[in-house]
Amino acid sequence: MATGCSFFSFDPDVEGGEQVEGTGEAPMLAALVESGDLPPLEERLPDEPLVVEPHERVGVYGGEWNTAILGVGDWPWLGRTVGYENLTRWSTDWEEVIPNLAESWEYNEDATELTFTLRAGLRWSDGEPFTSDDVVFAFNDIFNNHDLTPVAAAGPGTAEKIDEQTFTITFEEPDALWAGYDLLQYQVVTKPKHYLEQFHIDHNPDADELAREEGFTDWVEMFEAKAGVIDSSRYWQNPDIPTMYPWKVVEPLADSGRMVLERNPYYWKVDTEGNQLPYIDRVVFDILPDEEVMLVRALNGEIDMHSRHFNTLANRPTLAEGRESGGYDFFELQPAEMNTAMISLNLTHEDEELRETFNDRDFRVALSHAINRQDIIDVVYRGQGEPWQGAPREDSPFFNEELAKQYTEYDLDLANEILDEAGYDERGSDGFRTSPRGETVRFTLSVPTDFRPDIVDSMEMVVGFWRELDIDVELNTEDRSLWQTRRENNEHDANVWSGDNGMMDAMYDPRWYAPTQSGESNFGIPWAQWYVSDGQDPRSQEPPAEVREHLEMYDAIQEEPDPEAREELMHDFLAVTQEQFYAIGISLSPPGYGIVADTFHNVPDSMYSSGNYNDPGPTNPEQYFIEE
Repeated sequence: MATGCSFFSFDPDVEGGEQVEGTGEAPMLAALVESGDLPPLEERLPDEPLVVEPHERVGVYGGEWNTAILGVGDWPWLGRTVGYENLTRWSTDWEEVIPNLAESWEYNEDATELTFTLRAGLRWSDGEPFTSDDVVFAFNDIFNNHDLTPVAAAGPGTAEKIDEQTFTITFEEPDALWAGYDLLQYQVVTKPKHYLEQFHIDHNPDADELAREEGFTDWVEMFEAKAGVIDSSRYWQNPDIPTMYPWKVVEPLADSGRMVLERNPYYWKVDTEGNQLPYIDRVVFDILPDEEVMLVRALNGEIDMHSRHFNTLANRPTLAEGRESGGYDFFELQPAEMNTAMISLNLTHEDEELRETFNDRDFRVALSHAINRQDIIDVVYRGQGEPWQGAPREDSPFFNEELAKQYTEYDLDLANEILDEAGYDERGSDGFRTSPRGETVRFTLSVPTDFRPDIVDSMEMVVGFWRELDIDVELNTEDRSLWQTRRENNEHDANVWSGDNGMMDAMYDPRWYAPTQSGESNFGIPWAQWYVSDGQDPRSQEPPAEVREHLEMYDAIQEEPDPEAREELMHDFLAVTQEQFYAIGISLSPPGYGIVADTFHNVPDSMYSSGNYNDPGPTNPEQYFIEE
């Protein structure tokens, strides 16, 4: 590690802006070294620290990042801001998977084994070594333990230690996508063995007795409270657990008050001049009751950098007007979301009549042509966006123009013609079309009320368009929890949700392109349940042969370790999505925005936004800094 040779104002409040020579570490840590309460920097860093290139320039140490969160349930925002450290990570431009805690990895020929090599000399925030033992403990003793987690039943893979830096994960089925993105990636690096083994019955025979002493029923309840195996929010509620993140919790997550994190003295990354990161001393999340309070805080200039909840299309004019007085500006969010609203007719409906109608592809095509998408874009989205189906975005490596644009032309005459030719040419006494089997075509379109107001507005227009086809459709706005329950139980006629995963994430979670996601592929939840459980889920339905063949194509993608070959397979997979036309899209999601204070630096002017990309994590928040 090269000692920093640039000049820093370690304290932004130093009188006269006095500059002092950088020593490679934050003044608050240097003081602890001098007092003998902390080892020297060279003993805290790994043999070869990961070097982070600052976005604009090398920063200055000090300051407090003031931001916000909406209670315990908003914990994913912590993972995206102060907790994005996996074995691997996305490059900032989202074009490739790059090393992180692991310096390298390699698959075997059939992608059933994945070997990682960790950086040498990594340490947890308490100074204990981070080694293969920690990951093996997480895999074998936690995520393969049926008492601790239902994940164990899904065969998450097992790990074997090769040496202190090297371990191999063995999967029951090939999984060539694991190294890029898997939900266990963030879990297996947050389970320090030296701390958690005292709470695990296999490592401490007295764990149940310890649990009772601490007020828990048994060791399982205690372990969950300490580690957050099932409920990840519990992890952020335990300030005692060592971490590999840039900042460590000192005031834990709660439903009110504030959460505080302070710099990790053993953090394993440096800037291009050898100065240990992070630059910022503390991160403070005010725990707020709702988005309106968060908006007021933003307008008052009390939030340094944020891009969640309050940053809606409707709020943008208000926030734009308040930029000068609030001392902030916008940065752009390039959405991975590929559609403002995906309409799913339930292809697995329990009612045979509706199921046959919904599975009639011509019926779905006619409904799509009957939607005046440009009207929706102009009225609801202020002219932003373009007609679009459920398809990857144009700047995605998986862009398919035919899939994106098919059946988006507004043509009511064509829609009527398609329905007439498909056998829906008769009307009942009420004036609504009847199916080829003589039943009135009547169904409910369900929309969650507390998700996105723009979707409710656009669906009101869609229902009107479909009534012009003499289709009897009722818009049903439901509480989000009820909407989710009805979806999971396959009790919906049709529903609508935003169209996720239109960039690189399309390959890692193709929920809209085939029924692969048992909680999100809304057009065929029981088909997806069949897919993910190998038919073992009692709620599942075996898909038709052509859908099973399509799912087998995704299996081949997951089994292909060669990135270029995998991308070709993905294009073939999406060509079948085009043929199947599972769900109906409305429009391409317009760019979003976040806010950043004028004194808050190294935040890119534009970044991708996706739950898979985990923005702003890949932009390296550890290199953000504060300077007047």
